[in-house]
Amino acid sequence: MNSFRNTALALAGAALLSAAVTTTAQADDAPWCTGDDLVISVHDMRPNGNTNKGHVVRFAAAEGVTCTIGGSVSNLRFLDAEGADVDVPLTGGQGEYSEATVHGDYHAVLYVGSRISGPHVTPASIQFDLPGQGSLGDRVTVAWPSWIGAPVQVGNIGWPVS
Repeated sequence: MNSFRNTALALAGAALLSAAVTTTAQADDAPWCTGDDLVISVHDMRPNGNTNKGHVVRFAAAEGVTCTIGGSVSNLRFLDAEGADVDVPLTGGQGEYSEATVHGDYHAVLYVGSRISGPHVTPASIQFDLPGQGSLGDRVTVAWPSWIGAPVQVGNIGWPVS
């Protein structure tokens, strides 16, 4: 009976290890994300004091999709309800390049920060080009949840900071 139990445990362990290796290999071989692969949303972050306001752009995989995204967005603009650019000044501050493979419960983020003091604007949406591989990716427009200050600082796409 012990030998049967040990064999069953060894087979169960091998099956778990095989599934883990397959999942990792699938993530490593994931195609680059396009706009159709992603569900993109913007959320207010909790205040971290009285000088800065933060937002997080969340890049989640569409149902059944696994894909990789990383780097920085391009041609970022904040738009009013009619789609006109509201001319919010942007500053540098992009961090180190990283990539994230999104699927299921795993999503990537882009942090956007602005000053609380000074001029404010309440855009209806944000528009940008996703990073591509060797060229610009798809242009996307996403609803924006609240006011921002100026100038706005935008980082790179990466894993969420907890």
